[in-house]
Amino acid sequence: MRILQVIALAVLASPAFAQSVANDGYARDASTVVVKNPFGLCWRSGQWSEGKAIAECDPEFAPKPAKAEAARPAAPMIEARVVEAPRPQPVAPVAVAAAPIPEPAPVRARLQAITLGADASFDIGKADLKSDGQAKLGQLVAKLKDVNFDAITVIGHTDNVGTDAANQKLSLRRANAVKQYLATHGIDAAKIKTNGRGKTSPVADNKTAQGRARNRRVEVVITGTRSS
Repeated sequence: MRILQVIALAVLASPAFAQSVANDGYARDASTVVVKNPFGLCWRSGQWSEGKAIAECDPEFAPKPAKAEAARPAAPMIEARVVEAPRPQPVAPVAVAAAPIPEPAPVRARLQAITLGADASFDIGKADLKSDGQAKLGQLVAKLKDVNFDAITVIGHTDNVGTDAANQKLSLRRANAVKQYLATHGIDAAKIKTNGRGKTSPVADNKTAQGRARNRRVEVVITGTRSS
């Protein structure tokens, strides 16, 4: 027990050997001596940083003394000589091929189609356009003037009532009536083709009145439409 008391006194007495330091990185007493704890460790202040470390408290951060650099032997004197630089040789110009200009991507042509109900556009057995049919075609003409297109195909259809020959003639007459309307309202007639298919291409069952009404129609197909 006596030995432990002696060791404790020796530890408490260690601050007497503390180093006097001028920076504020450590706690100091009135004589600017670094204050240490009972274990011999320095108390750091809030302003401590590695640049303020001293060897007594933080030897791992304190700067090491620089070693004296051994004297190097004097380099031998080299005789200076004037050497004429070689004259630059003319460089032949290199022809640079111009990069090819990429062609613009082609505009994809589209296909559009509208269907005119024959009952609304024509009287029974007639090929003269009624007012409803003319109104619908007038809307189509207005749209066609804002786009470029390759061709227009007008196809007439009928139901299965009547002979094949009569239906074929009626479907072609109605297709030609639509072409004439488009041509007289500014559409290039050379781009318009007509076709009459009579009752050969039904889209509904001819056994019902509703089906036969759907089959009596005129289709206008515009191919290759592009923005103008």
